Amino acid sequence: MKQTRPYGYGASGGSALYAAKEAYRTIRTNLLFSLAKTGCKTIMFTSSISGEGKTTTAANVAFSIARGNKKVLLMDLDLRNPHVHRILKKSNTPGLTNYLSGFAALEEIVHKEVYPGLDVICSGTISPNPAEMVASRGMIELLDKLKEQYEFIILDTPPITLVSDALSVVPATDGVVLVIRPKYTDRKEVRRTIDQIEFVGGKILGAVANGVQQQRKNYGSRYGRYGYGRYGYGYGAADTQTEAKADTKEEKPE
Repeated sequence: MKQTRPYGYGASGGSALYAAKEAYRTIRTNLLFSLAKTGCKTIMFTSSISGEGKTTTAANVAFSIARGNKKVLLMDLDLRNPHVHRILKKSNTPGLTNYLSGFAALEEIVHKEVYPGLDVICSGTISPNPAEMVASRGMIELLDKLKEQYEFIILDTPPITLVSDALSVVPATDGVVLVIRPKYTDRKEVRRTIDQIEFVGGKILGAVANGVQQQRKNYGSRYGRYGYGRYGYGYGAADTQTEAKADTKEEKPE
C-alpha cells in the first residue's frame, strides 16, 4: 500500500524536517494532556480569517496523533472552500455533503488508511446551503456514529469570523484549537473569534502561532515557527503566549 507522507513533514529535510516533526509532536502531547478523558476526542481546528494555515496544521496534527498508534479521522468541514483533499491529493467526491444529502453511504466517503491509523472524509460536492448542512441533525448523528469508531476526530472548519458554519458544531466537540498567524491577523478579529466560540459554549484548548519569522543560529536561515499554548484572552495575535516552540519551514497557508 502506498503511504501518503505528512504534508508539512515532507516539505524539506535535515534539521528543519526534524524540527517540524517535533513541533507537531509537541502540539499532539499538549492536546492529549488537555483532553484527559475516555472515549473519542473530537477537536476542531479553526482560525479567524483565511490564510492562517489551519488546514495544514490540522492535517499534520492528525498525522502526528496517528503516528502514536491512535485511530484518527480527519474531516473537512469547510464546505465552501475545502482544502484537505488538495493537500492529501485525494478525490473530494463523494464526501460529506453527498452523505448528508443521502447520495452516498458512509463507507463510500471514507478514505481508509491515508496514512497508517488515519482515515479522511473530504467535504464532497459544493453545496448551496453549507451552513444548514453543518448544523443539521444528520451531521450530529454522523459525529456520534464516528465517535464509536475512532479515538480522535479532527475537524478542519472554515474561518469563524467569515462564516458561521463551524459554530453550530462547536457544542459537539471536546474543544477548539485556534490557529493564528501573527502580524497577519488583526487582534480584534482574534478577540471576536474567541468571543463567538465562548458564546456557543465552546472550550478553547489552546492556540497555534503559525508562520512567526525568527532567526535561529542553528539553521542559518529563516523558518516559520509553530508553537502551541493557552491563548492570553484580551490580547491579539502578536501577543500570543506559546509553549515548547519549534521551528519548521513555513508552508503556504490554506
